[in-house]
Amino acid sequence: MGADIKAVRARIKSVESTRHITKAMGLVASAKIGNATRKMEGALYYRSVMMEAFATIANERSIYTSARRTRLPSLYVVVAGDRGLAGGYNSNIFRSANAMIGQDDVVIPIGRRAIEYYSRRGRCYTADYDTVEHFSVEDAACLAKHVRDMYARGEVVAVNIICTRYVSALKQAPNITYVLPLRGGADGATSRHRVIEYEPSAAAVMEAIIPDYIAGILYSAVAESCVAELAARRTAMDTSTKNANEMMSELSLRYNRARQSAITQEITEIVAGTNT
Repeated sequence: MGADIKAVRARIKSVESTRHITKAMGLVASAKIGNATRKMEGALYYRSVMMEAFATIANERSIYTSARRTRLPSLYVVVAGDRGLAGGYNSNIFRSANAMIGQDDVVIPIGRRAIEYYSRRGRCYTADYDTVEHFSVEDAACLAKHVRDMYARGEVVAVNIICTRYVSALKQAPNITYVLPLRGGADGATSRHRVIEYEPSAAAVMEAIIPDYIAGILYSAVAESCVAELAARRTAMDTSTKNANEMMSELSLRYNRARQSAITQEITEIVAGTNT
């Protein structure tokens, strides 16, 4: 009986320690999500402005608008999390990516978990972008120039981004964005503006600002993924804390019953010894 009480007490201590960790991680995620949301909203607004601007020139004949009939590999930028303990956030991204990425395709991971995942499989093209939370505008511009050059040189046939779309605080969904070649007026964007004449030409303007366009899409995808990761972690930690509280209640009840049984047994033994 004493051994059972000792085991339950140790279990209570372990669950309580875990509960402190999950509660703290949930609070940290909650504290970060406000700034990350403002960052995401600004990035998405910039992206929408760039897509609207491109809608006026995306129908120009260019290497960026013409689909290539070739067996060249595609390039996929995969955005996952910086750490785990976020429910199925990372596994959902990798499952979706594996369904889309071919054996010969090029993978550029963003985020520590993505780099670890693709490095183990020998698919990591570069490990330069090991953080989602601190992914900067400069990082987006550098990566955009790199993938634009790869596409312009004919090394890849398409550039796509696989990330997580932030639907709500309780729902996040894997999403793919087709960056290059431009599809139907900059990925489906439509312009409300009148016909605009460009100097020296629309093609020249497109060539000049295509890196900014790609950078805007990259940065907004990473910013949105960051919010989605924090929301997923907050939900997972809140659920874990709730489960820990329920387990604590059950263990406390079990501990009290075992302790009461031990006390009853001791009293019974004392009474029996007195009667003899």
